[in-house]
Amino acid sequence: MRAELQISPKIIHWIADLEQITPQVLADELAPKKADDFLNGILTKTTATKLAKRANIPFGYLFLQTPPKIQKPDIPDLRQVVGAEPLSKDFFDVLQDIRYKQDWFKDYLIEQGHEALSFVGKFQLHEKRTPNDVARDILKTLGINNLLEQIKKLRRDDYFKFLTKEFERIGILVFKSGVVKHNNSRTLSVNEFRGFALVDPIAPVIFINGSDYQAAQLFTLIHEVAHIWIGVSGVSSWNQEQNVESFCNKVAAEFLMPTVEFCRYWQADNREQSIEVLVTLFKVSRFAIIIKAVTLGLLAQSEIAKEREKLRNLEKSNSSGGGDFHNTVKVRQSPRFSDTVINQAISQHIPLREAGKLLNIRADTLMAIYRKRQGKV
Repeated sequence: MRAELQISPKIIHWIADLEQITPQVLADELAPKKADDFLNGILTKTTATKLAKRANIPFGYLFLQTPPKIQKPDIPDLRQVVGAEPLSKDFFDVLQDIRYKQDWFKDYLIEQGHEALSFVGKFQLHEKRTPNDVARDILKTLGINNLLEQIKKLRRDDYFKFLTKEFERIGILVFKSGVVKHNNSRTLSVNEFRGFALVDPIAPVIFINGSDYQAAQLFTLIHEVAHIWIGVSGVSSWNQEQNVESFCNKVAAEFLMPTVEFCRYWQADNREQSIEVLVTLFKVSRFAIIIKAVTLGLLAQSEIAKEREKLRNLEKSNSSGGGDFHNTVKVRQSPRFSDTVINQAISQHIPLREAGKLLNIRADTLMAIYRKRQGKV
């Protein structure tokens, strides 16, 4: 007879709440033949181990009499008020991980003598500045005079890489992943959030939900950059109703789809063809084109809801989950951040174990990545 463990049913309910499922669903998943025992807190060691792993909590938490008070990181929630999923444990685990990386990188930059970046919080919402002012200043800071000319020969995925490289060059870390750390079983929900920005004068950070469409990720990238420019941290979902989100949407729209060029190619008597032409020209999503057209009064507000419904029925592409894992690490961890951590480890300024923790990988994997970059494998 296998030994059984007794845990508090309160812990079962707490874990079910964390996972946003009912205790019965949890019981049916982990102990289908002994669901009643499970709900009463009677578990085999194997089931208890699976439960702790499922909830991503220390095994010892199972034997507490009451659920622990876990302090969730604070971040302004600027998403849709209606229809947005509650921020989940997956989101808060990602946020905590990114903040850990940001804190480390900021300390590193200070040690290297870096000072505050002039563009962080350069524009305030209460000032009489327009989204166009912010978009122009972002381009000026990047040193880009004609964005459309520069991207003419780029593919859509290369466009994102190009902008990521440019933003990292001026001091913004850009992380993109569709999963929690490197756990492919913990996929991030686009319905929950598209991205977030963590404003800091020395080490500003952007996170993009890699589960989203590639074209949508591009819009989110600029949306989050706008957050950095106005100095407002937050988790985003392109909410048109929030003042901050609406402003950042307009910045992204003007940056990616300049109004003058947009109107030049818009044909009122052939809207569908206009949308397709603009999608090709600007290398953005249909959804972004429609939002811009609505903002300019070229389409009715209802068109946004119609397009959103179409998006729900399409298969999402996850660009961060496949391919060579060594390359995936660099994308998910921000190219500049991962290069810095690896270089610090190889030069013995930080222990390999600490570097591995910062990149969410084992020390031997870190060394394999380094050897590959050096062309030694």
